[in-house]
Amino acid sequence: MIHSLSIFLLFTYQKYRRKNIYFFYNPEKKHKNNNIFWQIQILLVFLQSISLTFYYLKMSRITIKDVANKLGISATSVSLVLNDKDKKGRVSESLAEKIREVAAAMQYEPNSIAKGLRSGRSETIGLIVADISNPFFSNLAFHIQEHAEKYGYSVIITNTNEDTAKMEKMISVLKNRLVDGFIIVPTEQGEEQIEKLVANKMPLVLLDRYFQKLNASYVVVNNFNASMNATNLLLNLKCKRIAQVIYKSSLSHMEQRKGGYVEAMTKRGLYDPKLVKEINHKTIYDDIQKAIMELVCDEEKIDGLFFATNSISIIGLKILAGLNLRIPKDIKVVCFDKNDAIDLSQYPIPYIQQPVPEMGKRAVDLLMEQITKKTVSCINNELETCLAY
Repeated sequence: MIHSLSIFLLFTYQKYRRKNIYFFYNPEKKHKNNNIFWQIQILLVFLQSISLTFYYLKMSRITIKDVANKLGISATSVSLVLNDKDKKGRVSESLAEKIREVAAAMQYEPNSIAKGLRSGRSETIGLIVADISNPFFSNLAFHIQEHAEKYGYSVIITNTNEDTAKMEKMISVLKNRLVDGFIIVPTEQGEEQIEKLVANKMPLVLLDRYFQKLNASYVVVNNFNASMNATNLLLNLKCKRIAQVIYKSSLSHMEQRKGGYVEAMTKRGLYDPKLVKEINHKTIYDDIQKAIMELVCDEEKIDGLFFATNSISIIGLKILAGLNLRIPKDIKVVCFDKNDAIDLSQYPIPYIQQPVPEMGKRAVDLLMEQITKKTVSCINNELETCLAY
């Protein structure tokens, strides 16, 4: 009907076009019919859009009914085979094989949304990371997806760029996509949104960082020990003035990384709060550049530098290279995580190696346990890191 109306309006449009009636409003050539036919043209475009949408939707998806009509059998028989429910012999093996062959030839694909509504599961996981451009998070996403596939699950990956409003939006988007559970790297101000998921008993695992007051499962590393070990490495290399460049954040992992550094320096009687440079994620490059310039231009120059995150170390190493500061001759450096800047260095740079594959595996396992058992648990996993070159 919509298509027929569109054709009628199209012929009407062509008829009056030949009579030079304007369909778009033209103030210089007014016509009494000008406004009404301008409205007709808008309606024409609208109806044609709807018609084309229905057409392509119909053409783009082959249904069970289409396969059944092709074979001249009931849709029930086709459904039993394509949904792997023909094990009890209700459909003969020869017919089942024929159904699969025809379905494959017609490029039939099951409607995952409809299947999810029937089974109560979409077999998808919503993954929300802080910064997908950061190699740490992209690597983590890779291992999560690889392990989720072993459960027959797909992963929808979204990014917040450390923005709480974006995290809230991504949670809403993924809930509308009917994901069965969430793996989330939360933002600093995202506790309220995570609390809502916990209250609604949504399967959930926090990753890389967590909120101490919330009763939610998480997978993290021992950031305090990692930071203390990294600082002790520089101390053992005879460094006296060791600076730390770190994000200004109240999140657990940043507080612990700062705490480990302070602990190691305090034990040696070398802690100086001026050597801790806290930067903002939104102005990361300018802040790191300013911090390094202050540290290397000070009368009491630093001889050691600890970059507390991967994204900070990538930029920090490039700035040091631009200042012609040689590592480790002019300054000794240790980083959190490995990155391309370390690989390109002429000399080996020590770094804290996080067990990324194991972190991804644990997160998926914890989430799948909640999904399959339909119970929301609170299991905390804190993994150890190691120093590498």
